[in-house]
Amino acid sequence: MSEAIIALNGLSRRFPGMDRPAVAPLTCTIHAGYVTGLVGPDGAGKTTLMRMLAGLLKPDEGRASVIGFDPAKRRQRSARGARLYAAEVRPV
Repeated sequence: MSEAIIALNGLSRRFPGMDRPAVAPLTCTIHAGYVTGLVGPDGAGKTTLMRMLAGLLKPDEGRASVIGFDPAKRRQRSARGARLYAAEVRPV
């Protein structure tokens, strides 16, 4: 199997005043060379998850690794220059 480019271990995020978490504890591994889709209805937590993977939001619990780096620690010099592409496609 190819190397893991994204690994999530119990990653979750809850916003103040909300009844349920925006992202419930999520554990998964995405390997290099695969096309992976993240689908769900509006408000399911897709954008919140992507913001955590980009280091724009910190998770409340759990850990993430994106190409070997922790996105919650945004100042990692060795991660500079790395790119992650996420496209949004809405069906017509």
